[in-house]
Amino acid sequence: MPPPPRPPAGGARGPDESGERLPLLVAARDAGAALIDLELDRDLEALRTLGIAPEQTVLSWHDLAGTPRNLDRIAAVMLATPAAFLKLVPTAERLADLAAVLGLYQRPRPERRRLIAFAMGPAGVPTRLLAPLLGAPVAFAAWSAGAVAAPGQPTVGRLRAITGHLSGPPQRLFGVVRAEATASLSPVMHGAGFAALGLPYLMVPVGVPDPAELELVFRPAGETLFDRVGLAVGGWAVSTPYKDRAAAAATLAAPRVKRCGSANTLVLRPGAVLADTTDPDGVVGALTAAGVEIAGRTAVVQGTGGAGRAVAVGLDLAGANVRLRGRDDARTCQVADAIGVGWLRSGETPPPDSLLVNATPLGASQDDPLPFAEREVEGSAAVVDLAYGARTPPLAAVAGPRYVDGRAVLACQGFAQFAAFTGHLPPKDAMLAAVRW
Repeated sequence: MPPPPRPPAGGARGPDESGERLPLLVAARDAGAALIDLELDRDLEALRTLGIAPEQTVLSWHDLAGTPRNLDRIAAVMLATPAAFLKLVPTAERLADLAAVLGLYQRPRPERRRLIAFAMGPAGVPTRLLAPLLGAPVAFAAWSAGAVAAPGQPTVGRLRAITGHLSGPPQRLFGVVRAEATASLSPVMHGAGFAALGLPYLMVPVGVPDPAELELVFRPAGETLFDRVGLAVGGWAVSTPYKDRAAAAATLAAPRVKRCGSANTLVLRPGAVLADTTDPDGVVGALTAAGVEIAGRTAVVQGTGGAGRAVAVGLDLAGANVRLRGRDDARTCQVADAIGVGWLRSGETPPPDSLLVNATPLGASQDDPLPFAEREVEGSAAVVDLAYGARTPPLAAVAGPRYVDGRAVLACQGFAQFAAFTGHLPPKDAMLAAVRW
């Protein structure tokens, strides 16, 4: 059964019925349109009868429902049809769908010159970024975030920031792995670093909605899903909610990973997965850059997840008197004991002049509640936010000059991550500027 026609939400415009479409296609032909986009499942008759020259034709196929098992056969049928370009666009619902789409670029080079293949949806974003580097003659992007025409479509600015330093396939691929990764700034930050040093590397956002599929990527070098389609993976930046699973996937873990049970950096080697966490470097580095003394001060970390545990360990190693606080006192006590720091009850007020660290997701949205009471913020020495989604995070307005924002934390942890991934000193100015755009 052919896939349903694209509705306006999927990027299509105009009528679907052939009786209404044919006059429009004739008008486009007669007006000398450079390219006319025809849909495989509804416009083949028009292609045969209207006399549209092959060099004027883009033959498209879309599937809003998923990625069919016979995608390669559909590509073969399209490649046998004369057209300037052939566009195959299924919808990626899971990580495994990416292999089917990216695998199309392993066809012989003459075929790849006409092929435009990528996947819609948040899980399909890596294919949109990789397609023009693998041979697709055209890339699709929106002029602005408010003009996105299809799910997962990047803006022109984001596409350039992530891939603009490359003119062909990346020599090494990295990714930020999380449940939903489209808004992550890590690919932009690392892309700026790669560009500054002239490294032919690429980082893409890799959304993994089903944790069972992590086994496709948390593997040694040469064994991941992307390696199977010719892309050599060097490592992963791991975010919420998979830091615990990243630590568990390691064949060799740094001491601080073993202590906190959380990893945000996986470096892949043949036969090995090396794990570290640079979350401590992010908070300690951002506080140090802000001129805040850590040693000897009480630090209250709100949040007992992977990031919270890693930050607590990092601050402890930096000489702070760390107190962990969460919503569930029993869990907080258990976690604090396991990683060797103190804890506070959920309603317990931090001592005056404490360092406050928000290691919860609160703050990514402008409407989020504060992770700390206003009186706690007002009595603190500094407030560090790991969240960076909102342009003006809720904590910033309350903390004022005490505030250390999540983008500074992201950059500082990214410096250490970049060094682990590439073996090069990070170009800090370029990377920090990228997360401030």
